[in-house]
Amino acid sequence: MIQIFDIKKSKKNLKSNNNEILEEYIEESKKDSEDDFLRLKTSLNGLSNIEARNRFNKYGKNVVIKEDNKGPLYFLLMSFKDEFIIILIFLAIINFFLGDKLGSIIILVIAFISALIRFFQDYSVYKFNKKLKSKIYSTVTVLRNNEEAEIKVEDVVVGDIVKLNAGTIVPADIKIVESKDLFVNQSVFTGESILVEKTTESSKACSQIFDINNICLMGVTIESGRATGVVIKTGSNTYLGQVGSEISIKKEVTNFDKGIKNISNLLIKYMIVVCLVVIVIDGVIKQNISEALLFALSVAVGITPSMLPMILNVNLTKGSKSLAKKKTLVKKIESIQNLGAIDILCTDKTGTLTENKITLQKYIDASGKENEDILEYAYLNSLYSTGIKNLVDKAIITYGRDHLDISKIEKLEKIDEIPFDYTRKKQSVVVKNKTAYRMITKGALEEVIKGCVNAKIGGKTVNLNDEITNIIKDKAKTLASDGMQVIALAFKEGYPGKDKFDTSCENEMIFVGFVGFLDPAKKDVKTTLSNLEKIGVKTKILTGDNPYATRNICNMVGLNGNDILLGSDIDNMTDIELSEKIEKVDIFARMNPLQKERVVELYRKNNHVVGYMGDGVNDAPSLTKADVGISVSSATSIAKEASDIIILKQSLKVIYDGVLEGRKVYGNIIKYMKMALSADFGDVFSIMIASIFLPFLPLLPIQMLLQDFIYDFSQIGIPYDNVDSEFLEKPKNWDTKGISRFMKVMGITSSLIDVISFIIFWFVLGYNDISKQTFFQTAWFVTCLTTELMIIYNVRTAKKPFIESNASAKLNLLTIFSLVLTIITPIVLCKIETFHFVILPLEFYIFLIGLVFLYFIIVSAIKKIYIKKYGEWL
Repeated sequence: MIQIFDIKKSKKNLKSNNNEILEEYIEESKKDSEDDFLRLKTSLNGLSNIEARNRFNKYGKNVVIKEDNKGPLYFLLMSFKDEFIIILIFLAIINFFLGDKLGSIIILVIAFISALIRFFQDYSVYKFNKKLKSKIYSTVTVLRNNEEAEIKVEDVVVGDIVKLNAGTIVPADIKIVESKDLFVNQSVFTGESILVEKTTESSKACSQIFDINNICLMGVTIESGRATGVVIKTGSNTYLGQVGSEISIKKEVTNFDKGIKNISNLLIKYMIVVCLVVIVIDGVIKQNISEALLFALSVAVGITPSMLPMILNVNLTKGSKSLAKKKTLVKKIESIQNLGAIDILCTDKTGTLTENKITLQKYIDASGKENEDILEYAYLNSLYSTGIKNLVDKAIITYGRDHLDISKIEKLEKIDEIPFDYTRKKQSVVVKNKTAYRMITKGALEEVIKGCVNAKIGGKTVNLNDEITNIIKDKAKTLASDGMQVIALAFKEGYPGKDKFDTSCENEMIFVGFVGFLDPAKKDVKTTLSNLEKIGVKTKILTGDNPYATRNICNMVGLNGNDILLGSDIDNMTDIELSEKIEKVDIFARMNPLQKERVVELYRKNNHVVGYMGDGVNDAPSLTKADVGISVSSATSIAKEASDIIILKQSLKVIYDGVLEGRKVYGNIIKYMKMALSADFGDVFSIMIASIFLPFLPLLPIQMLLQDFIYDFSQIGIPYDNVDSEFLEKPKNWDTKGISRFMKVMGITSSLIDVISFIIFWFVLGYNDISKQTFFQTAWFVTCLTTELMIIYNVRTAKKPFIESNASAKLNLLTIFSLVLTIITPIVLCKIETFHFVILPLEFYIFLIGLVFLYFIIVSAIKKIYIKKYGEWL
């Protein structure tokens, strides 16, 4: 698969290397094609399948960055590289040197089991993603056995004859042997979006490799025209491969990346602060430094969310698998959560709001009368424009073949063309009839009419004055208001020659008329747009089409099309002005790629999470800039490479399903974080209170480590939990402050139960001196772990647990199993002196049941207050 790169050039590192490659490629460009075929053992007919296979087996895949096959051992080793696992191992080593060998063993067991769970999950993710990636690839057309064949880019070999056209990415370093109006975009290397023409002619003198006239480098995109080339280098031997040390994959820092980083930093800060507090209370005040250090280390282990990597990976993989079943392929697994977080969806109207089945409806002159000459002009322009035919061209050609005398028209010879670009918004072709030349221009009305001085009306050529210009614009506006896409046409006689034929020739033309097209709205799109709005996703239409047709279709599907911002207006606004304006506008028309990218970037700066859906070469910058880039399987190669998610059906319904799946993923991730942090913070807060008033530790380090192990085990089922439908109704962003606030509120609530428990243990059950400390510690081990397990049910939903919202069967099963472990662990381990457990009397369990009920009552009250004050629970 071709990747999008940001080439970072270092003068010191690249200068000598570039000079060597430049000299080599200049020499290559001067060679005759026949010499190339002889040297590369190929021909214009292409390689045979057998020879291509042999070369592939010898030289390997055509990839710049080779992804090594990773075995189980690699993932086993990598599972121990997580920062939280490393912290646990570090704590175990310190614990060992402080004399608590059993405690060290338990910490290592916790770390090992967490790493082992991560190993199984990561390896499963790797195998799943590898299988998924095999379905996501770019293709290119080559000649094999003198027949065109579409193959994977990675299967291209040296000597292959490649067919290039608009919208494709050059799959390797190639030398052009045939070309027609080939224009390429080399911004991946140069940073400049100016189109460059490539031909079969060699260059006389070049200062840069990009200037060589008949060489196309791997990664360059074809904007227009067509060409045939022979592959001279593949993979790491290409220019892109040879400057690999200076290449970095271009990637925006997403909402997901920021959230995980902030939360990790928050946890580490809390861990350091809590450990210092414990050392001060137990070490300095009680003059027992060694015991304080051991206990502080156990507290550090307790507040470390060792299951976080596993929870993240399982959730994301589960979401990826779920979306795959719905015909949605996820290239970057973290983009699933980003998709759930979007509150702005930017998309074009064609194919999204409409059926993407354009049909030609009108061909009229400047006076509004139907005129077959207009259809003929449109047909010639569309027929002879090179590259991939867009929907408009296809509609014109299809209609023309049914209504024109094709045999007469197609005898005309195409001489030259100026390809379409998004600045001019038009394209021109020159055709020849015997000795007469005629240039035909087709494009956006406002751009075409700028280059016209006359108009042809009723067979007569008249001066294009303001009156006629206004009549033409009114006719076009009427068609557009009826929902039609309007394309204008103009012509002029003569041809200045190839060397002088450029965009400056598109003036002093004669306006002849326009063609109108209809693309009906999809039947279900109005409902889907309404559903997206209900779940907090605003749909923004960014289109290159005219504002009138855009307004018509948008109003038809329930969007506000009355307030439209044009690309020309955007260019006249500062970022501050535009930032304010885009919050009030839903429809943007006559937009070019740079304007679309600017709008996406400003939405992100306004703290929105942005999804962008596009399928064309011009959509690549916006796809890269957005939090989530979405393209369809039929999109151009460059669009698919720039995207994070590829949908197999161009439908907003698929996006809607994806958003809900992303929110489920986020919901279960945030459940774990809030459960783990509130439980751990509550325990630590309770320990600090108990340490001040008790003559002994409320829990021994070894008991606390065992408690953490059992609680972590119960949370394996969280990724498979149900998510309340109400939670899915609003976009969710990573809010570190919100998580910190929740942790403190619920932690203190848990501590309140713990303090009540301490009072019962001390005053009611009589566990109030040194001789009874084992009873106190065992009682709190069971009570604390039981209430922590109940936290799972209270935190997982904003509703009443068991009554209004039920957990999944898997989470229920693991929680019940952990509860059984909680009860039997002291009984089983009571004879092992190291653990300091005892068998508790029956009356304790009666109090335990009462404490659990009290816990539910208090948490229910706190939950109501919290939701009322902050408007959310998870």
